[in-house]
Amino acid sequence: MLRLIGAYLRAGVRLENGTVEATTQGVPQGGPLSPLLANIMLDPLDKELERRGLRFARYADDFLILVRRPPRRPTGDAEHHAVRRS
Repeated sequence: MLRLIGAYLRAGVRLENGTVEATTQGVPQGGPLSPLLANIMLDPLDKELERRGLRFARYADDFLILVRRPPRRPTGDAEHHAVRRS
């Protein structure tokens, strides 16, 4: 399975003019592998949120976390916070 994923990631991207551009990093946006890899990588986050009793909804790399207490400080839309294990 890992070889298949690796081959997919190294396959390149066909551009509109018909040429193939090598992919050196990341997953092609909108590709079928992107949601699968997001689910694999975010599974530990799911488990930590469940352990803390937080309500959340996640579909691949899109998620919403609901908490009852107000944030400790104002946050902007582009700001990200890491989940720390207690």
